[in-house]
Formats: sequence, structure tokens, C-alpha cells
Amino acid sequence: RAFGDDGQPHTRQTWEAQQAANAKNNPRTSTPQILYHGGPIMLGTNTLYIIYYGNFPGGDYSTPAVVNGFFASVGGSTNYNVNTTYYNSQNQHITNSLAFSASSNTYYDNYSIGTDIGRDGIERIVQNAINGSYLPQSTTAIYSVVTSPDVTGSELKGLCAFHAAMSLNGKVLIYAALPDFSGSALSSCSGNIAIYHDTTSPNNNVGADMVLDSFMHELSESVTDPLGNAWWGPKGEVGDICNFNYGTTYIAPNGTHANTHLGTRDYLVQTIWENTGAGFCANSL
Repeated sequence: RAFGDDGQPHTRQTWEAQQAANAKNNPRTSTPQILYHGGPIMLGTNTLYIIYYGNFPGGDYSTPAVVNGFFASVGGSTNYNVNTTYYNSQNQHITNSLAFSASSNTYYDNYSIGTDIGRDGIERIVQNAINGSYLPQSTTAIYSVVTSPDVTGSELKGLCAFHAAMSLNGKVLIYAALPDFSGSALSSCSGNIAIYHDTTSPNNNVGADMVLDSFMHELSESVTDPLGNAWWGPKGEVGDICNFNYGTTYIAPNGTHANTHLGTRDYLVQTIWENTGAGFCANSL
């Protein structure tokens, strides 16, 4: 892991859980929460590639179906638009545009490095996908690795997700790790369970919905702070500040909490720090 997240992966911290429980209306604050440190951001239309590593059963509520459905619609959405409040030293803003196709931007890796991926497995999985010509290499892309519940590794221990950058074939690439956990980890990483005490999630797949929650966090941080030297503050990056904060929610058809409807599905995805005025946590703009 070369850089990224400034050492702050998406984890459940006590103050963040309390923030989500007590700040339902996302009150604005006069204290600066985020600052620009001069580094690059990801401009223009960025491409999202998803590597599904391990074993993922099929079906309408499978992890790939739920995740692909979300990202087929999130580019151009009011959710992703929050990221357009961030800019570089030339006052160029992030664009509300994300290129993703479930048919051409995904790759299924059947345990190429085993079920225990060790301390640098995510990087090796991305490298294998590119060097094996399963996915193209691009410096304007985010490579996101979703691991199945049986995949372990010290790199994944004690966190919900992370984003970083790596060097490959002389280029710097942006990537993220998004484990589809099972068991006790769900109680720490799923907003439906940890914050709202639901017994399931909007898409009847707690692991998949948890991946999406973390995905929005890491994707937003990847474009606003790809190398760890652009936008961050005392409490971290744009996702860290609003970790486990969901703003206004509604009840999905299956009785669980949700705050976003994209395509034909409901989702519960965390808010992102909106960089207007004093700033605040928002899930739409």
C-alpha cells in the first residue's frame, strides 16, 4: 500500500457511530473539517473497474447484482454530485461522471492467489487482472476489489474497507479494497445493523449492502484524495468525517432503513462531506 487514506481506512470508531446516532439532521458546523493540501484530484470522467475475487453465487440479490446495479446509476446522480464541491489548485472541480458497465468493467477472479491473500493481496489481485489483460491499465480509473466472505488476509483485518495507490508498469494506479464480510464483522461495518439495528438490509443481502456503503466512502475519497495529499482534515477524508452518518432515512419495502433509491433498488449509503460554506454531511446535491 503506497499511499491513500492517510492511514485512516474505513473503520467503525465510537465517535463516528455516536455522530450517526445523534446528528440525524446533519447540522452544519463552524469548525473547518477539511482542507486542501495541494495534491491532485481525479478530474473528468473516471472509469470504475470492479474485480470480484472469490466465490459469488448468482441471483437478483447476489453481491455482484446489487453492486453493479448501484454503479450503473451512481454516475450523474445527486449522491455522487457531492464530490463536485472539491477542486484543485487551478479551481478545476471534480465532474459528476463515472464510467461503468457491468458487462465490460468487471472481472471475476477465481482465487488466483488463494483464500488467504496475506498482507498485499489486494495489490496482487489488481496486478494480475491488468497483467493478465482481463482489465486495461488506466491512470484515470479506480480499481475496486470486492472479496467474497471466505477470503481472509492480514491486509483486511480490523477494517471495513480502504483505498490507496500503487505503482504498476511505471504508472500510478488508484485502487480500493471492499471485503464482503460475514459473521460478526457485519455488526461493525453494516450501518443497517450497527446503527439502526435492522435484521437485514434493503436488498436482503447485508454483505452486499455493506460493500456499497463502504464503496461510496472509498470511491469519494479516491477521487478527492487519490494520493493522500489533496483533501483531508483533522478527522480524515471526505468519507471519514461522515462515517456511519446517513442523514434522512426512509423505510424500504422490506422494512429496513434506506436513504437512496437508484434504478430499481433502495440502498443505505453513508453521507459525504459537502465542501460548501462551513461544510456538512450530505448524500445529495
